[in-house]
Amino acid sequence: MLLTFAFFFALNIQAEVADPAKEIKSLSPLVIISRLDLELPGLEKVKAAESRGARTAALAALLEYYRNVFPLEPIKGALSDKERKTADNFARHIFQWGPYEPADYGDSVNWQWDPRGDIEWVAAIYRFFWALPLSEAWAATRDEKYARAFVELDRDWIARHPLQDRNIAHPIYTDWVGFPWLDIQTGIRATNLCRVFPILVHARAFTPEFLAVFLASIYDHQVKTEFFPMGQVHNKAMMEQRGFTDIASTFREFKDSGRWMALALDRGQESLLAQTTADGVQCELSAGYHLIVLEDAVHIMEQAEKMGLAVPEAYRQRIRLMYDYLFAVATPDLGWAMFGDVSRQLPGGERSSHELYASLLEASRIFGDPKYAARARLDYSNLPQEKSSAFREAGMYVFRDRWGPDQIYLAFHDSPHPCGSGWHDQPDNGTFELYAFGRWLMTDTGFYTYGHDPEKREWHRQTRVHQTLTLDNRNSSVDARARLWQAGADFSSVTVDNNAYEGFLHRRTIWFVDNSFFVLLDEAIGSAPGELALHFQLAEGKAELDGNGKRARTLFPEANVLVWSAPDEPLTLEEEEGWFAWTYGKRVPRKAFCLKSAGQAPQQFVTLIVPYRGTTAPVVSAGLLDNPTVGADRVELEASAFGKTWRIGRDLAAQSAWSREKGK
Repeated sequence: MLLTFAFFFALNIQAEVADPAKEIKSLSPLVIISRLDLELPGLEKVKAAESRGARTAALAALLEYYRNVFPLEPIKGALSDKERKTADNFARHIFQWGPYEPADYGDSVNWQWDPRGDIEWVAAIYRFFWALPLSEAWAATRDEKYARAFVELDRDWIARHPLQDRNIAHPIYTDWVGFPWLDIQTGIRATNLCRVFPILVHARAFTPEFLAVFLASIYDHQVKTEFFPMGQVHNKAMMEQRGFTDIASTFREFKDSGRWMALALDRGQESLLAQTTADGVQCELSAGYHLIVLEDAVHIMEQAEKMGLAVPEAYRQRIRLMYDYLFAVATPDLGWAMFGDVSRQLPGGERSSHELYASLLEASRIFGDPKYAARARLDYSNLPQEKSSAFREAGMYVFRDRWGPDQIYLAFHDSPHPCGSGWHDQPDNGTFELYAFGRWLMTDTGFYTYGHDPEKREWHRQTRVHQTLTLDNRNSSVDARARLWQAGADFSSVTVDNNAYEGFLHRRTIWFVDNSFFVLLDEAIGSAPGELALHFQLAEGKAELDGNGKRARTLFPEANVLVWSAPDEPLTLEEEEGWFAWTYGKRVPRKAFCLKSAGQAPQQFVTLIVPYRGTTAPVVSAGLLDNPTVGADRVELEASAFGKTWRIGRDLAAQSAWSREKGK
């Protein structure tokens, strides 16, 4: 039996806390050596110095040990001008994050400062996003100013944020209690510290005395995560455990490192299985977080194996299912469908630079299955015959006619409620994105921002700015149930019900006819009063809206889409405000419109979505047969396009759908 999102949300992962009321405080650097296993090979000098009470000599020997454990790589190449400028600014306490202008923090850094009015800026500072550019600059130049800057900043942060004060609230975001040591901050910061340590430990600025301060802070991170983990079904829980894993793996000299790793694997498995559906989709329904959780899960698995731990098969197989989802839903240019809080790089560049290319190669490396790498490299000989896919529990579906850059690709989202608050999802059930013949034709609105402009974030989240049906332009509920999925060689179909409003169910059926065009049947089932409207958004660029013909089309030179509704339908085509936000803080205007109904529910609407090559739109038509009752299990339609006519239908009771070309 499949677990529901409601179960996931209700589940509260039980943290293995020795004492929930335990008071913790930062470890003194004076006792850091007592936390190390001095019986390990290579630590003989440290042990000898410590045994005679020569702490300074012991720390010097420990620094020498780490420099041997992590050999210094030779200089491999020069910094780019951009990389040098970034590192130089960080060294002068000038920070820049996201789409914003840099901010000068001055000589004394106020870590809580929010110079651009975006909580994500503050979070990035606390996650030490600035540490890696400083380490890379030192590695490329051996200029001590970069190492000194890291040491100064890290030492200052440590002094100002002892564990015993971990529950302070932010002065602006007053509900953000404990923000310096929150799960995600602690986890990502730990990972970043583990990434820069093997490099910067070789700098002159990284003295034996600072090593003690640094290791004591590293130990604090483990204490906080062990005794006060997040303990909820959330992507942050995996980020937290990844940082916990990184410290256990990087600093195996700690006496507790083996126990930490075993605990990280146990918690990682519990968290992963709880926050993914049985068909392998991260239950916040935002693809970027699916990828983050997947990468963290793989990292935890592989680090645990390196330390000799057996990874449970259930954990390994859930990772494989997550890769299967990535394989299936990846766009023709190897990005994500932009449902929820998802960014997508603009088209162009080498295929190897596309977002999901490396992840697909990684899947083949881990599981020995060539199909993932074949998807990345377009090795048609190792790609499966099945091209369309359904992830019914998650409510994610993909139609495609072929593999390759010219494919027709439609990703459809109609899901049950996501786990947690739904912050990263949007109330957009029934929406879709369309790509065909080498370009995007109908794209999602995007999320635009998290924090700096709440009004615009809410605008981009609205149901009415997605390709779906609304009642009085209000946001719909996210409460869908898969009713039918059928896929074949030249035809696929899906039906999903969404309890969109009180007393109002939106049923959307999509037929992918002849693997060439789409027929949509939208049924407004119920008696809730209000104005019905079908909303559509076109890709950025020129477009033509024909109110009399109740149709719209893009006007690109090589490939286009026609959105068609029957001219005699009691609908009015109206242009709407349209925006496309492909990444954080950036958006451009685009054409959007709706088809408003003159009547109220119950009603049903037939729409054709027809991608085509060239600039001449095909002649199309469609209509329901036999005047079916709105909400009937069985419906049949006739649809014509590209000089052919098909009889299509579905029967929910019989769990079947069909598409038959007339005359054959």
